[in-house]
Amino acid sequence: MKQLYKYVLIILPWLYVGPISAQQGVIIINGTIVDEQSKPLDFVTVKLLNTDRLTYTNDKGKFSFAINSSVLKQITISATIVGKVSSDTTINLNDYQKSITIRLKTLNLSLNEVQVSAVRKSTGLSNSSILFDRQAIEQVQAFSLVDVLNNLPGKTYAALDLQGAKNLTLRSDATGNSSLNNALGTAIIIDGLVQSNNANMQNKNIGKYGLETINDRANGRSYDVTFGGVDLREIPADNIENIEIISGVAPAQYGDLTDGAVIINRQAGKTDFQFNTRFNGGSTNVSLSKGFKLNGKLGSLNANLNYLNSNDDPRDLLKKYKRVSGGLMWTGYFTKGVKNTISFDFSEKLDDAKEDPDDGKDLMTYSKNRRFAFSERLSAEINGKFLRRINLSIGADISSTESYTQWWLSGSPKPTADKDTTGVYEGFYTDGNFNAIDQIVGKPINVNANLSFLNQFNTGKIKHFLSIGGSFSLSSNKGQGVLFDSKRPRWAGRNSQNERPYNFELIPSLINTGAYIEDKFSFKLFSKVFDVSAGLRYDNQNGFGTLQPRINSSYAIAKDLKVNMAYGIATKAPTMAYRYPSPTYFDIPLLNYFTGNAKTDLFLVYTQKYTPDNRDLKPSKSTQFELGLNWNKKNFSTSIFGYFKNNTDGFYAQQTYYPMVIPIYDITPNPGGKPEYFDTGNTRINVKLDANVIKNGVTSENYGVEWFISTKKIKAIQSSFSFNSSFSLSNYHNVGFTVRPANEDDILAEKKAWYAIYESTGNRNWSLTSRLNSDTHIPKFGFVVSLYADMIWQQYLKNFDAFKYPMAYLDKNGNYYKIENFDAANPDYGHLLPLPSTKEGEGKLPFPYANLSLRLSKEIKKRIRLSINAYNFLNIQPNYYNTVTKKRTTYNNPTSVGAELSIKF
Repeated sequence: MKQLYKYVLIILPWLYVGPISAQQGVIIINGTIVDEQSKPLDFVTVKLLNTDRLTYTNDKGKFSFAINSSVLKQITISATIVGKVSSDTTINLNDYQKSITIRLKTLNLSLNEVQVSAVRKSTGLSNSSILFDRQAIEQVQAFSLVDVLNNLPGKTYAALDLQGAKNLTLRSDATGNSSLNNALGTAIIIDGLVQSNNANMQNKNIGKYGLETINDRANGRSYDVTFGGVDLREIPADNIENIEIISGVAPAQYGDLTDGAVIINRQAGKTDFQFNTRFNGGSTNVSLSKGFKLNGKLGSLNANLNYLNSNDDPRDLLKKYKRVSGGLMWTGYFTKGVKNTISFDFSEKLDDAKEDPDDGKDLMTYSKNRRFAFSERLSAEINGKFLRRINLSIGADISSTESYTQWWLSGSPKPTADKDTTGVYEGFYTDGNFNAIDQIVGKPINVNANLSFLNQFNTGKIKHFLSIGGSFSLSSNKGQGVLFDSKRPRWAGRNSQNERPYNFELIPSLINTGAYIEDKFSFKLFSKVFDVSAGLRYDNQNGFGTLQPRINSSYAIAKDLKVNMAYGIATKAPTMAYRYPSPTYFDIPLLNYFTGNAKTDLFLVYTQKYTPDNRDLKPSKSTQFELGLNWNKKNFSTSIFGYFKNNTDGFYAQQTYYPMVIPIYDITPNPGGKPEYFDTGNTRINVKLDANVIKNGVTSENYGVEWFISTKKIKAIQSSFSFNSSFSLSNYHNVGFTVRPANEDDILAEKKAWYAIYESTGNRNWSLTSRLNSDTHIPKFGFVVSLYADMIWQQYLKNFDAFKYPMAYLDKNGNYYKIENFDAANPDYGHLLPLPSTKEGEGKLPFPYANLSLRLSKEIKKRIRLSINAYNFLNIQPNYYNTVTKKRTTYNNPTSVGAELSIKF
């Protein structure tokens, strides 16, 4: 913390020195933004690129900037608003005094230039951001955000699949717990507010099941994302204006993330009614949106509604996914220079799966989520001596969640224990035929707020854009929690672990706070411009404070060539599911005397309760370094970025043993009645009882190279091309250990080693993929043809060790013995077996393969657009038969065709 204070004390004087020099050479730049009919546009976001300066047009379309002409010899003004093509206008010093008029065109396919693919661009947030504007989003024909993000480097175009939860991972090929941590650390930020998953507790008992959620037992798919990131299926793309993906180093203003961010921006403004409908197999999606200009100075109001219904197989109704969402957004001015935006959003989803009723299992699974969200965003232009702008955002969301599974159990009566304290007591017997139920009811509540102060000043010939701010987040869950009916117990499973009710309302809230300071400045080095964005962030998460320096910089080594460098540290707090898992109960039968008569039955049980204490759980952490090169010419651009990202202290479930001393009881017969029982005074030791506990220990080293090439439209063929290739290598480690029991015969023979302890798991994954896009756009006919060719050159998985012998063992009393060098002849532990061997080529793709997909869009009179997309339209399905495993693998799914109709009125 002292380091943070020292940094602040160094930077704060700039707030006072700056205004003195900033007043020298000040010029007011005035402008007007209009539409194609020369009508003024209000609420247009106007930004000076590569700075933190932005403003908004008033009801007459006017805007102004006060700039220092002695430093800024040239400026580029970016103007964006919903429904219009964004415009970048460059102005030289000689034209500063002239009034500027910027004309924004309505988005349609009749324009000479349209952006139908994502672009890589250096923004004020990151050197290596990937941007999707509204036109590019519309071309995707997206049922949800998933379809848009499949266009990122390293991802492939995929057939529509809405029947399982979808997370996003960035710059990593690591699997298992590392993949979960990566998804959890990828922030989804909508309108400046994080879509938090911190209060999600829709998971099974961690002690018994580990990191497992209630899922569809028929196909193994999970519908909840408790331990990962936000479920991207729940975010529709129709009301999104633009998306920026930061897979590199995020600026210091963003906290509680380790693996990048997806920044989604929505804007309010006047638009036509727009109706969209999409079809693909058994999936249907419809949406309606409209932007209203209110009377006088009341601002603008946008409304949207979206409905999706998807069947796994249109021939039956056994698996469904439904989603309905909508919202209202109002933007207006409280007074000159003070812009306010208020948003109300709601969404509801239902994942529902049933097994064939003829199979007699009565299997049913569903996951429900109903969410209401509110956000308030305020931006005030101060333009004072010590302060230029204040940004404030406050958001809250409340959800009602329910996860449910039932299945029919039939068998003999089962002894049941239901006490929630440690001790010996009498249990009871339940009927062996009943519907066993898993049910979790939650009420996650998330509140977060961000406040920032911005100033602009100069120190000599260096211009600075200083930002200081803080953040606050609260996560709570007021749901009923885990529901349990002791007369219909779930399957006991291993180690006599049974469920108990767990009330989420009794769990404390999580509170995380953060503060940052960031300076963006430019200067000339050897007559070339050097841009730097340097910041320091401090977060307090779960009682742990961390300092996180971050820097993004670029140097123009030539007119069209820039070299980029970024470095940063970031952390992600443990969620409520990790921080407050439910207790673990061991129910040890002492006497099981069943006669079939409740008056004479006796089930005596000893219950041991363990309440996890995760107060020392640290935030996970990532350290990333990025180096890149950008070359931008008039007709094409290319970039190449290399990165190294080291993720440490990730969360995982560690198997832990609890040696337990069990009292021995006996009975005295009681003819015609329940037998009497008594403590013999003897005990026995049970070392077979184990449960999972949450630890920090997942690490991964991630290396990669991303290469982009894109061309402007070649007029002779009316086509543009883009190519990206991604190489990613990840080494995954788990600092925990793996435990395996000895064979039962060896235990009965009273051999010393009962359990073998193996070193932590680990593997290496790497992949090489490429994508070639061609976009043929004929403005005269409002027609676009896009061809996507995905090439998967190699995907490789290799375990670190071909053979793994135990490094230690436990005896029957739970004592730990280390094995220096494994000796199969050792009488104490030689009977312990190595883990199964892993062959050198296991997981290696046998050959490269490709997938070709096609999209067609035709616009009629700028009002109606018909689109068709075909995944794997040539139905390329190479397959490979593994002679060792005797299994055949087919690559690529069959051809999948979808269509979209969009109408503006």
